[in-house]
Amino acid sequence: MKQVIILCAGLLSLIHSCWANGVCHVSDEQKSSVTSLAVTMARSVGPCVTPDPSVLLALRLGKLKDVFAQELLVNLLKEDAVQRINNNETFTSGKVALYVLALQSSCSDPTELPNSNTDLVQLLETKTQEELDSINSNGTPLTTWYQVGLDVLAQCVMSQPAAITSANISATTIPTDASGHIFSVDTAAVAVMAFTCVLDMEDVPSDIYTTVNSTLVALLDLILDAQSDGLIGNIYSTGLAAQALTIAKSFYAPERWNCSRTLKKMIALIPEKKFSLPIAAAQLLPFLWGKSYVSVKKNACPCNEAQISVEFSVINDLIGDSFKNGIIVSVKKGSTLLEVMRQAEALDPTNFSFQTESSSWGAYVTSINNLVGTTQDRTYWQFFSNETPLEEGVSSYKPSDHEHIVAIFSKY
Repeated sequence: MKQVIILCAGLLSLIHSCWANGVCHVSDEQKSSVTSLAVTMARSVGPCVTPDPSVLLALRLGKLKDVFAQELLVNLLKEDAVQRINNNETFTSGKVALYVLALQSSCSDPTELPNSNTDLVQLLETKTQEELDSINSNGTPLTTWYQVGLDVLAQCVMSQPAAITSANISATTIPTDASGHIFSVDTAAVAVMAFTCVLDMEDVPSDIYTTVNSTLVALLDLILDAQSDGLIGNIYSTGLAAQALTIAKSFYAPERWNCSRTLKKMIALIPEKKFSLPIAAAQLLPFLWGKSYVSVKKNACPCNEAQISVEFSVINDLIGDSFKNGIIVSVKKGSTLLEVMRQAEALDPTNFSFQTESSSWGAYVTSINNLVGTTQDRTYWQFFSNETPLEEGVSSYKPSDHEHIVAIFSKY
């Protein structure tokens, strides 16, 4: 009973989310229905129930002050992830993406799991790459386009540079024909959220920006064309679609969607128990609060992130004037080598400026200190941890505290 009271008090003070200029929002008369839905969803949380990351996402995006439900879900999700990994149980890319989003929304580091060396963000990148490899080879993902959309979204929310390449491949190949049997409003909605997030990232190459933007607009057209009497697709796809239309409102004419009509329609269905399943409520509630899954990226968390020190050296004894430059930088624990290089460049652009190109494996370093590797000279920049060559790319490899990373201009 105490849990329900806390939820109600939190909801009554927080359900004032507005659409655009305030036209689309939960009215005083509608609050009781929304409160009832959120309380019912939160009460589904328990140690004997398989944890659902979507429920935690909805609770956090609504900023509910239900500490008990939130902490229980965080612990259950981490334990479930470890069990799946240790027992080699099914853990698809989209499911990993949802776990990453849910934990990140709760300010719980998804790169650290109890009693496990597994980094969920790194696992996400590996599984996303498997999806992309399947797309490149067969034209279709290993699982579904819906899961690929979640993958790209989670990578973007975690500010992973690989999100840009993932979005480009996905945008180039995802079906945008409403007559095709593959298209669904849910899939389009998740992809729109992912692409909107990526287009807001820094350093998106202009050609990739154009490709992703074009596909985003095409998918929005399909979503908007799927409207009927306030619904978008069906009652269960409307929640995700409305989230997408909320976050991507700058990409279409405002008159194409009557947000208030959709909101009124969905709230009217709540007393009919149409969203009794937690997953159905979880996909709808963020929209009712004026949020979307992309909002996780801006979720405020306490500024107590651990920092590590990394030594970074660049060496050239191969061509032209030789040089050996070194620097020690401080970055957030879990940062990639690419982030280390950006910090080094910011501190000393004369000696540590660099350029990259996008590839299917993430960012590829083409030059450091204005020295460019070429196929004609068979030269490239090779990266080492002390004296051990790195097997991962700069956008994937995560240095440890006090590690020495060396980039050597080399021949192959």
